[in-house]
Amino acid sequence: MILKRTLLVVAVMFSSVQATYASQLEEIVTRSVLSSPEVKRSMDARNAVYEEVRQARGGFYPKIDIAAGVGYEWTKNTTTQNVGDGDVELRRREASISLRQMLFDGFLTDSEVDRHASRLEANNHHLREVAEEKALETTRAYLEVIKRQELLNQANETLYNHVRVYEQIRKRSESGLGTLASIQQATGRLALAEVNVLSAENNLRDAQVTFQRVVGDKAPDTLETPLFNLSSLPESESDSVKRATVNHPTLKLAQADIQAAQSQYDSARSLMYPKLNFEVDRNWNNNIDGVEGDNEDLTAMFRVRYNIYNGGSDKARIRQTRHQINEAKDIKDNALRQTVEGVSLSWNAYEILGRQLAFFEKHVDSSSQTRDSYLKQFNIGQRSLLDLLDTENEVFSSKNALIAAKYDYLLAQYRLVNGMGEMLELLKVDLEPLASTALPEDKIRTGQTTPKY
Repeated sequence: MILKRTLLVVAVMFSSVQATYASQLEEIVTRSVLSSPEVKRSMDARNAVYEEVRQARGGFYPKIDIAAGVGYEWTKNTTTQNVGDGDVELRRREASISLRQMLFDGFLTDSEVDRHASRLEANNHHLREVAEEKALETTRAYLEVIKRQELLNQANETLYNHVRVYEQIRKRSESGLGTLASIQQATGRLALAEVNVLSAENNLRDAQVTFQRVVGDKAPDTLETPLFNLSSLPESESDSVKRATVNHPTLKLAQADIQAAQSQYDSARSLMYPKLNFEVDRNWNNNIDGVEGDNEDLTAMFRVRYNIYNGGSDKARIRQTRHQINEAKDIKDNALRQTVEGVSLSWNAYEILGRQLAFFEKHVDSSSQTRDSYLKQFNIGQRSLLDLLDTENEVFSSKNALIAAKYDYLLAQYRLVNGMGEMLELLKVDLEPLASTALPEDKIRTGQTTPKY
């Protein structure tokens, strides 16, 4: 019943506004997100981690090195002591090529690939998290400009009404029917109305400056009021919490951090295993160690290396990574609490503001009717000027409250969507243009998938 009543109120509130379903808002939010330095920085960080995944995968492939050198050698040893003065000076030349292929490293390379792939996934979710917040910030700035413009229009309308009353009182005074106190009262209220217009204009300028900072461009001369599609919202608070726990990028980021910590633990455990490499070395040397002539050799070896004792550092490293896994889990638990709190607060604001709108509308209607009645009674001498001016201020205050509530309610709807992590989908924002590289998911880690932008 609440949602049906709210939907009816919203239809009434926006019926006089030429609105399209977020078409202009979608365009501005998309431009704001794609040009945002914060979002671009997150994308650069994501791309840097992508390259770290490729670096880690390099451990699966062979390593080939070449070396060459030429220079002077002086040698004195048991071989040269039987020749001449017992030492030899030669022109030494060296050339070599070596190949190293890892066969087994205690699953270190596999674990490192998994760890960086999880970090990449976490950065993808962080990118989306930053973009979601930027979309909400832009929407807030967008609605603030529209609200401040409408409040300025309302202040101008009230000023016009005060001018009309002032002229009426002035003519009465000139004809001898009015009093000095009446003209003074009208003059004072007219001055206050002028102040209200200037204050509203200042607030509009501030909103436009904020819009330019958030979006990167000045606000267009005309902004369309978006008509929110209520069908995209959950039916209850529990439904909104459920959707948030499934979709919110902060929670997905925290889960990816847990996976990265677990892979780091596997990397630490690899230190307890032996390492097996296949190594090929080919050397072409000349005039080596005091012996004139060529000295060549070729070796192809399977070599096992196993650290027996490292001062307890390796076991300490394993214990450290266990604590880091627990830390990541604790961070996720805290993120879950914050997410649930945020979406619940957004739901409360959405529900309460929706219920308030009907009463704000009723207040405007009642105060406007009272003002009109007082004006008729004033014209026939049954109401004082002070009564009339007070009702005019009552109308002004009620309309201002209605305008503020209307846009606060609209913003509350977007906040609720943001709290569920669905802001980009609602506003049709695609982050793909920011990606300088595409992630080859099938080559990073079997079964690993990354979220679409």
